[in-house]
Amino acid sequence: MIEPGWQQQEMLKAAALLEVGRAAAARQRAAAVLADDPDNVEAWCLMARAHHADDDFPAMRAAAARAVAVAPDQAAGHVLLAFACVGLQEGEPARTAALEAVRLAPHDWRAHTALGLAELGTGHPRRAFRSAGRAVALAPDESAPHRIRAMMLQAVGLTMPASKSFRKALALDPQDTTALVGLARAAIRSGRLVTAARHLGAALSFAPTDGDARTQLDRLLIGAVGGWTVVVVWCAGLLGGFAMLPWMWPAPPLLIALWAGAAARVWGALSPGLRAYAAAQLRTDPRARTRVAAAALCLATGAALTVDAARQDPAGTLTAAMAVLFGVHILALLLSGAAVMIADRLIAGPPRAGTTPSGAATGTDLLAEHREDSFAGRWALRVTRVGALCAAAPWVMSVDPPRAWPDRALAAAAGLVVLAGHAVWSRRRLIRRPGPPNAVLGVLLLPLSLAFTAEVVTIAAAAILPTGWLPLPDVIAVPGFVSIVGGVLAWLGWLAWLPYAAVRHLVPSRRPSSPGAGTSPGPGSAWGEAMPP
Repeated sequence: MIEPGWQQQEMLKAAALLEVGRAAAARQRAAAVLADDPDNVEAWCLMARAHHADDDFPAMRAAAARAVAVAPDQAAGHVLLAFACVGLQEGEPARTAALEAVRLAPHDWRAHTALGLAELGTGHPRRAFRSAGRAVALAPDESAPHRIRAMMLQAVGLTMPASKSFRKALALDPQDTTALVGLARAAIRSGRLVTAARHLGAALSFAPTDGDARTQLDRLLIGAVGGWTVVVVWCAGLLGGFAMLPWMWPAPPLLIALWAGAAARVWGALSPGLRAYAAAQLRTDPRARTRVAAAALCLATGAALTVDAARQDPAGTLTAAMAVLFGVHILALLLSGAAVMIADRLIAGPPRAGTTPSGAATGTDLLAEHREDSFAGRWALRVTRVGALCAAAPWVMSVDPPRAWPDRALAAAAGLVVLAGHAVWSRRRLIRRPGPPNAVLGVLLLPLSLAFTAEVVTIAAAAILPTGWLPLPDVIAVPGFVSIVGGVLAWLGWLAWLPYAAVRHLVPSRRPSSPGAGTSPGPGSAWGEAMPP
């Protein structure tokens, strides 16, 4: 004989199991309830939440759709259906379900959060941020609305406001691993590697098997520390190419020493367990070993260049040997970059247990991580192209023979105004139309940023330096010239791409599209607290 109220007891046990991460056991108990009462909307909602815990979005959508069919006047089913459609990158169905949830429960922050994610997935980030802001206003003391709003901001490259929201979520819940990982991701992007190491150490102490935290740890150790080692060693070798000038002698060893100190600080910020993991990565991970080999190659070519440069006459012309060594050093950087990209693409990395619904081992794809930087990379490419045009006239007016100061100042001021205006306009346009994710743009973010900085420095030097200090010093003129030439080549590439873009626009694609794909924060346990109880 079945005791009265057994269904309620089973649902309480299933909810408790789901709370501790036992989604399969929770589904079994919910299925037992549904076998006795197929129209139990609470059981269907719990079934959808259990499927979400395993990122099984097709099954989640089916369970949520059944909950909506059983109780169309309850917002919980519509919220779950919206989250399932967002996970499947079905923008319009997600938006329709979220709008219905908001209509039924206008004061439920979960409904507004679902609508924000759906709006972001359909390419309307401004509407998405307004919905996320309403969710935060409805539940200012809950960490989940702040965290999900931060994820949405981070998805379109708004790192500073995203970090602010992550910190607010962390203040409300100090063990919010998603907020810690989000702050670490932002710190890695901005080069604050010590801060990133501390955040990741805290996140992994709370959740040792968190897949996203492990991915960001690999990104910190292999991508950031290893990548910057290659870049710093190569730049030190390039500076060594000017060793014929006595005041340039300290530059290469000083640059390497400064980076060694920064890397030592990152190492010191890691816990003992993470240090052991980092040492194992350095010994066994082919991606890390590729970067070590690349740094060694750049060190060898840079040392040869420095030794030959120290023997040159400062007043003499560039010898053939120096020209060859300069070319070899540049070729070493190109080969190193190609080898690193191939290693990151072909090697998934060491196994990570427990990061998939089935518990199977997975790896990390560091090159795919660069897709997160698509927004910033696309913006850097556009401003660098315009910056090349804005810097061309000031650069020409500042080389031998230099023009008078008023002419240079006027041209430089006009260039800065145009460049600043374009930068603001381009950022606003990208917020409305972020474009598809592109790992190549993420990889190019650093060199594009350096090129843009060289263009701005060139324009500013043309406006500020007196005529007696001209022509421009080589340390400004050479990077400026390289950046201008690179920007012109980027314009030529864009012009060559235009016919293809026009044909692609006129000829409809037969492939199914996913509006806003790559602009939403993506599925994962970070939405867990936004699920209706």
